[in-house]
Amino acid sequence: MYTLLLLLVVQGSGSSFSDREYQGFSDFLDGVISCRGVTGGVLTLVKDERVVLTKSFGYYDLERRRKATVNTRFFIGSLTKAFTSAVIAKLLAEHPSYTWDTPIAHILGPSFRLANDLLSKSVNLRDVLAHKVGVPSNFSPLLVGFPENTTREDFVRHEPLYPLRTKFVYSNYMYVLAGFVAEKMGGKPWETLVKELLFEPLGMRDSGFVSDVKNFTQYPSAFAYVDGRLERVDQNLLFSVLPGGPAGSIYTTADDMNKWMNFNLGNGSISNGSVVIPDKYFTELHKEQMSSPFSKNNLYKPVYPVSDMTLSYCLGWVSSVYRGYRKIWHSGGIAGYSSLLWLFPDLKAGVFVTITGAKDNQYRPSLYTIASQASDLLLGNTPWLNESTSCTFPAPWKDLKSIQHGNPQKPHPELYWNITVSQTTYAGLYGHLAFGNMTITSDGDGILLNYGRFGRLRLLPINEQLFLGYFLDSLSFTTNSDGNTEPLVIDFKFNALGAVESIEFPVDLSVPQKTSFKRIDKFRSRYTRNYSVMTKAEGRGVGTFLSVTAAWCLFH
Repeated sequence: MYTLLLLLVVQGSGSSFSDREYQGFSDFLDGVISCRGVTGGVLTLVKDERVVLTKSFGYYDLERRRKATVNTRFFIGSLTKAFTSAVIAKLLAEHPSYTWDTPIAHILGPSFRLANDLLSKSVNLRDVLAHKVGVPSNFSPLLVGFPENTTREDFVRHEPLYPLRTKFVYSNYMYVLAGFVAEKMGGKPWETLVKELLFEPLGMRDSGFVSDVKNFTQYPSAFAYVDGRLERVDQNLLFSVLPGGPAGSIYTTADDMNKWMNFNLGNGSISNGSVVIPDKYFTELHKEQMSSPFSKNNLYKPVYPVSDMTLSYCLGWVSSVYRGYRKIWHSGGIAGYSSLLWLFPDLKAGVFVTITGAKDNQYRPSLYTIASQASDLLLGNTPWLNESTSCTFPAPWKDLKSIQHGNPQKPHPELYWNITVSQTTYAGLYGHLAFGNMTITSDGDGILLNYGRFGRLRLLPINEQLFLGYFLDSLSFTTNSDGNTEPLVIDFKFNALGAVESIEFPVDLSVPQKTSFKRIDKFRSRYTRNYSVMTKAEGRGVGTFLSVTAAWCLFH
């Protein structure tokens, strides 16, 4: 398919790696990249404030055969969250009248409102940054992108699934709320605060934000596999993160991530001894806050030969124990880019790896096996993976489901209309107070659902009420690529007169409940209230105005 290019860029003089270990790891990495079909990426390791190893592999532009280098900029998705929490820590140090437990309403003022009075009065920065608020991910509508003129201030309210501080519920929305609070405290846009408070003091000169990008020619191409063949992912999908930057919009390089890792391993100080964030505020970032996140990914004996157990979510980080060592980590993904960062604070060691590739690239096993092997070398452990099991993990210890392949010729099955109800019966404008408006249109072959900046789905009937939804155009790979072939199930609700009165749409695939979008009279203008924002919905138009703290999808 392509020739793997592997560059050894830095082999640190302070490393205890032997030449044999270096060569063994290079061969291991070669094998993972080849068998997992990763198109390109970078890896960097640090220990005791030294860069132990930096490698680049594959291509940032596969079609033009341009090699990835250690200076290639990769988008790191939710690794951004740790930057947002660090900015908050710095601002708290500068504003001693506020603490992690100060209610956000005291910072933003009496006009601040969440979904109910209890949340509005009680939610504090610790709740928001540790995912304690109970607000769900609701990824499906966020996948399609927000209107270009939407601001962070527009996104305030969202209904929680669970009572405050009772259950860990990962929420990109809450991190954008944290970014908005930072803007109010610091008096500048979140992006400016990150640059001035973190990038500049740490010397991260090659890092930036999705919002800075004018074109993508200098950034790695992202791909998905469709029936075993690479297909490019539209990089404009990266703009779906906006205005949710504080949850996942940073791009960076291997060298800059070395500085970021050493800053975190140095408890808020940099190599010249300068204190960027005082210890009193920095140590809170790595403290355990909310127990048992992501437990389904735990490794434990005797099923596996090693244990890797998640303990708690911190503030932009996850706390785990890997082979007996305390590990602070986070993963990140956005529109075909995937990253993983592991820190071992007690040994002053860290691993960062980032690759291009969507879920069908088996991104999690690729990242995990590389990070595990690199960590074992840093920690002085005998690696538990080899060139064979790195290509099969989590097998042979856990059975794998067979991967369904996408269809490269078309994004959905053959068109059909096997029901007697007219297509125009379904056509119209539908809206939800939190998730905005969507339209159903007829094109003669069937019906289409249009939602947000990027969302366009072909709906094929199961019966008069239930339809299968297949994404078209830029997002077609989300329902038609290897490992991602399941369509959405859309439920039309009829009233007693036989008219469609609502659509039930799965805004969060991790929960069984669907969200109801109510039919809006398609023949005249209507107004829908977005809590503090009034938006006019025209029968001919499509708007997405989400009363949430903001977020994105294609992120994790």
